[in-house]
Amino acid sequence: MDEESLLDIYDGFPREFLDEHYTRYLADHENKIKEIEARLLKVDMSMANPIYCTLRSLNIEYTHALNSVKLHKYYFENIANKASAPPSTEMLGMLERNFGSPQEWEKQFFALAMCARGWVVLGLDLEEGTLRNYFSDSHAEGVWSVAPLLVLDVYEHAYCTTFPNRRDYIRVFLKNVNWAVVNKRLYNAMNMYNSRTANLSRGGR
Repeated sequence: MDEESLLDIYDGFPREFLDEHYTRYLADHENKIKEIEARLLKVDMSMANPIYCTLRSLNIEYTHALNSVKLHKYYFENIANKASAPPSTEMLGMLERNFGSPQEWEKQFFALAMCARGWVVLGLDLEEGTLRNYFSDSHAEGVWSVAPLLVLDVYEHAYCTTFPNRRDYIRVFLKNVNWAVVNKRLYNAMNMYNSRTANLSRGGR
């Protein structure tokens, strides 16, 4: 099935696809976060141990559930359900500087989406002020000091019931990016980076 045919069929992402995804995964994880937080208040910290203990297990699952909620929210927000603004001049300029061209960025993002098991993220490194593509195989993986700008869910549940295959799913996603949201995330992230850089130049930490 060619790309134009896919876009004709889906015209973006079906509402029922997004609703089902949200109901089945995001809401469940939000409920689990509350449950884990309640258990953490009562956990016996005197039994803390790096091999196994309840405190360790609860925190591992807390990170898994919390990152799942955050990443899914980024993902849902950066899918356009109608015509979206194009990438901003600043975004296009940074894609050019950091990847060589917007087309090269998309090529690399697509390739990571084909080999990742969980998530693909275009992020701004808040220490270097550069854009990079990242991927993770689970909710609990990630890189510190990186602001997510564009997030794609590539777990099989994200596409297998609606799209013919992963490649077609990624193509439709990239045609339906809500660049207005991504542009705003970049603007906010660059403000954070510039503020940090200015503070460091004044001798701050």
